[in-house]
Amino acid sequence: MESTSVHFSAAEMSAWIASSNPAMKLILLFTASLTWAFQQQAAPPKYQYRDPVTSDLLLCDQCPPGTAVKRHCAADSPTECQACPERHFADNWHWGNSCQYCTSVCKERQLVKQECNSTHDRVCECAAGFHLVVEFCITHSSCPPGYGVAALGTPVSDTVCEPCPAGHFSSSRSSTELCWPHRNCTDLGMKRLRRGTSTSDSICGNQVMAIDCGHHHTLCHTDVFLCEEAVFQSLASLQLSSVPLERLLESLPGRRVDRKSVERLKKACLPQQRVLQLLRLWRQQNKDQDKQYGIIKGVNHCERKISRCNSLNNLTLDDLLEVTNSLPGVPVHREHVSAVVATCLPKQYILQLLHLWKMANFDLDLVKGLSHSLRVLRSKGAPRYLLKGLKKISHIIGYASTRKMYEKMFVNMLQDELCFKTLKPFNE
Repeated sequence: MESTSVHFSAAEMSAWIASSNPAMKLILLFTASLTWAFQQQAAPPKYQYRDPVTSDLLLCDQCPPGTAVKRHCAADSPTECQACPERHFADNWHWGNSCQYCTSVCKERQLVKQECNSTHDRVCECAAGFHLVVEFCITHSSCPPGYGVAALGTPVSDTVCEPCPAGHFSSSRSSTELCWPHRNCTDLGMKRLRRGTSTSDSICGNQVMAIDCGHHHTLCHTDVFLCEEAVFQSLASLQLSSVPLERLLESLPGRRVDRKSVERLKKACLPQQRVLQLLRLWRQQNKDQDKQYGIIKGVNHCERKISRCNSLNNLTLDDLLEVTNSLPGVPVHREHVSAVVATCLPKQYILQLLHLWKMANFDLDLVKGLSHSLRVLRSKGAPRYLLKGLKKISHIIGYASTRKMYEKMFVNMLQDELCFKTLKPFNE
């Protein structure tokens, strides 16, 4: 059966709608509107063109995106279009006889987001860490101390900062860091000595007494003792690592570390960290007894010598990053190095950096780490003052006879609990 097409004129359609019931009127009007909209959308846009032969003014179809006019329309023929050549594009309907040339390269600090094709130009966007301002890629802003990042910067928007809420702080400038919660002194079994602010953490009890085996400090602390970390680390790797903490606690002379601290230590630290942390707590408990106990006097003397290393008092952030990249093991994060520069005095920079490295690499020897660092820095032609300063610190910490004496003292201590009572003071 052949289908029959029925066509109505506008007048006939209006008369039919008028004679229909209200519901049918709505349906017919809706259908007519959709049909008209579809026809309007499907019809290509027009442009006027005067035929050069007949001088008639014609209404020609424009060419779609991805093409250009090859031949204008005539009275008896439509517009003829052709595809854009390679490395050219047309992103809209138009009546031109050529396409636009693709952008050849992206600007400085920009990356290609989408390559050019026949309907779109090459799309560029700012590289990571930058955002577009007018026509230039500008570095994302850093939130100042007291502010954290509410929204990270994107290729088209800058970092959004917000003030740290109550109970949180930010101590350094950063374009990525959030505000951190204040340390909970009660959870650490200590008293709060100073309430935290929007730019600083809470201070709990005596910071040297705090048991913190895993936290990477990014603030400037006064409790950084490289000699202590190096010497006690070497002891922790000896027979002491297999000795129960309770027995070691009983054998140590002077004021004893309370058992609650030992229990917290067991929970907070890995087995290979516990001896180091116990010896640190013991030293703090007996810091006024250095004339009686040679181990304490020796470590204190070592720390005083390191504090007088003036050749490393003028290090820059670039110097610290060079040292960071030269050390073996887990590297110190750049943000943490920047925090050291933001919160410490220049004379504290290298001590804080090496302390952060030890926190991340508690199982590595500091002296061997410094030796490795010096080899790498020499091969890269590092400044002489940097090499000289690191070599001096390595020599002070790694003085072989001192470390061997400490090891012998502790091994003998486990064999005879009275050995410390007969030891002579360490000779400065």
